[in-house]
Amino acid sequence: MVQNKQKTAKPPKLLKGAAKEPALAKAENWQKVKIKGHVISDDCGGYEGLIGLEVLKDYDASLVKSSQKRTTSRNPDRERKTKSKKRKVSKGGEEESSESSSESESEDEVAVAARSSRKARLAERHAQKMQKLKEKREKRKELRKQKKSKGEEKENDHSEDSSDEHAADRFALLRPPPSDTEEEVAKAEDSADQQDSSDEEAPELVPISTGEGEDVSAWNGLGVPASILRALGEQGFKAPTQIQALTLPAAIHGKKDILGAAETGSGKTLAFGIPMLAGIMELKQRNIRSGIRKAPKVKGQQPEPAADEHELTPPPEELDHVSGASDEESDAEEHAQRMQTPLYGLVLTPTRELAVQVKNHLVAAAKYTGIRVAAIFGGLAVAKQERVLRQCPDIVVATPGRLWELYAQGNRHLGKIEDVSFLVIDETDRMVEKGHFEELRSLLKVLNSDEQKKHQRQNFVYSATLTLVHDLPDHMQKRNVGKRPKFVKQTVDQKIESLIEELGISQPKIVDITSSQQTAQTLTESRLLCPIDHKDYHLYYFIQRHPGRTIVFCNSIDCVKRLATLFGLLDCNPLPLHANMIQKQRLKNLERFRDSPTGLLIATDVAARGLDIPNVEHVIHYQVPRTSENYVHRSGRTARANKHGITVMFMEPGEVKSYVKLYKTLERTEDLPLFPISERFLGAVRERVNLARDLDKEELKLKRVQSERGWMKKHAEEMDMIIDGYNDASGSDQDEDPFVIERRRNRLRVETVRAQLHALLAQPIFPRGFSFKYPNSEAAQLATSHTQSAVETMKAAIEDQKQAKKDRNKRKRKA
Repeated sequence: MVQNKQKTAKPPKLLKGAAKEPALAKAENWQKVKIKGHVISDDCGGYEGLIGLEVLKDYDASLVKSSQKRTTSRNPDRERKTKSKKRKVSKGGEEESSESSSESESEDEVAVAARSSRKARLAERHAQKMQKLKEKREKRKELRKQKKSKGEEKENDHSEDSSDEHAADRFALLRPPPSDTEEEVAKAEDSADQQDSSDEEAPELVPISTGEGEDVSAWNGLGVPASILRALGEQGFKAPTQIQALTLPAAIHGKKDILGAAETGSGKTLAFGIPMLAGIMELKQRNIRSGIRKAPKVKGQQPEPAADEHELTPPPEELDHVSGASDEESDAEEHAQRMQTPLYGLVLTPTRELAVQVKNHLVAAAKYTGIRVAAIFGGLAVAKQERVLRQCPDIVVATPGRLWELYAQGNRHLGKIEDVSFLVIDETDRMVEKGHFEELRSLLKVLNSDEQKKHQRQNFVYSATLTLVHDLPDHMQKRNVGKRPKFVKQTVDQKIESLIEELGISQPKIVDITSSQQTAQTLTESRLLCPIDHKDYHLYYFIQRHPGRTIVFCNSIDCVKRLATLFGLLDCNPLPLHANMIQKQRLKNLERFRDSPTGLLIATDVAARGLDIPNVEHVIHYQVPRTSENYVHRSGRTARANKHGITVMFMEPGEVKSYVKLYKTLERTEDLPLFPISERFLGAVRERVNLARDLDKEELKLKRVQSERGWMKKHAEEMDMIIDGYNDASGSDQDEDPFVIERRRNRLRVETVRAQLHALLAQPIFPRGFSFKYPNSEAAQLATSHTQSAVETMKAAIEDQKQAKKDRNKRKRKA
């Protein structure tokens, strides 16, 4: 850092007693320089009065000199005269004062001598550390020379290292000693260089097993690097799923674009994450070998001085400026180097929670690769996400809205999206819907603006409902009159071709492993017919009858809020999730739901796509989904990774038409089986739910009275009016106030209803041993041993329905 000030620095004058021999000055290793001003050492001591020695090549600690006595005046003869006068004046019997003055002078001499020796030791220690650093740089220099074969690169490295050594040696005394962190960084660089050299020689695929004994040999042959295999083994992924086994070889070895359709919970995130991580590792190694990632020069850096040019130490005022600005310049240099790191991968997701989940999966898979991943989405402060982007992550997982916002603001790292090597669009059918995600179309225009970069980019397109085709709407079918219909139903091939054209994909490998029913094989589907007012009864019955991790999906935010309030009064601890909540609360509710084995999440379709929440046992469609895609993705939150799960669709008479249309799109031939409900326990359920509804109404009335009272009070104060019964201190006037009376009555009703509800909730609905879990009780094991899960109950009901159908057919034949 001091090198930038060398040209502007004025050479200080030599001491008067120093011999001026220019011929010998070049041969010597030291030059005497007078230090002026305040120069502070590392131990907060001053260098005033010392003779500054400029370090050229070799360091000799014995050359450090200091005056034996620290004087403040510049003329020593004048100081001697003043001292002699004082001695003459103090001769007349003042022996005590002379003794004290002599003692103080001796103490000063001892302190100055101790300080000079301590500074000499510090200087020697500094020189030893600088010598160690010099040796480490020489070792690294030799390793780099062995790696590189081109002569030009060797010369560049030699010039850079020599300039660093020259700068380090020149100001060794004035620089602070190297900290432990710098030594650790140097050691890390040495180990990294050795690791890079060993990685180049080592084979890419090695059958490994983690310390826990997880065998990941089933991944061999797919092209997965060893570092990613190690992370997969620690995560417990012993073997690839079907979609991963079909797409990884073509994506890693063939570098082909992938258009994949697979059922929910089939491992699509790793199907595009592993090829992207492997490709980035390959690009980084290629850049290191070609020398692209070499540290660039900082703008404004002055050229190094020649070896024969002899410059003196700059004045102290410039040294203070240089030492203060050294940290800022180093930070600026690091930031400039970071800004040259490219943006390799971009992943686009439709929801914020899915972006966080994909980022966590990629971070876990890239644990031993050194690849940095960041998530950018709305709902959080823009400044925080800009700080994340200043670190220049290799992969950015983002929602289209916030990504386009930061790109339009001119973010430097996001300005590199035109040069991305990997593009992933998750849940593509949702992202390209008309009227949604207009920012995605703007981003695609930027990404596809350069045809050459467009063909070099590798694209991944995945969704569970990618090949799902809808029927024409009713108003279009009515207009298809005559021999030549105006509107024709889109086929699967036409839908895929339109996606390829819109996204700019060239000759992708299409992998479609979705089953005919579009849902997982381990999923049990059912329906429940009931009036609209009875849906709350059946939902509370299901939650109490079949405890377990449950997600309830609604079509509107108002419905989510109403159910969250109602079931909160019923002590079910519901966790709402909808688009109007702040992002921190949404993420917090998801974490609480993951941590609770009997959690209840009431959500809109925000939570329908992509969320991988482990061990979700039940999915309840409180309202019939508006589209078949929503039904498939809602149901896909359970029965993931070959685990069993159940979905129940609550259906009122007004929703039968939507149900028929949905199943026609899914090409189902049979209706869903009915979920069994025990009518003899619904009476106790209704009583509890009705009391909770009454309590909700009374609390709402109380809030309205209080809000009206507050509104009247506020406006009365603004108009300097007095309300009877409120501002009067007498109790009789307060009792006559209608607002106070009504509020008191509402409070009494609320307390009465709440007490009744608590008394009912303390009593069990189902008897012991009747399919009910009693946590924290002695009879828990006995009770749970007789319980049946909702899946087993539904399977038993299906068998009973099949047997009843067979019996009916036998009776018909006999008749």
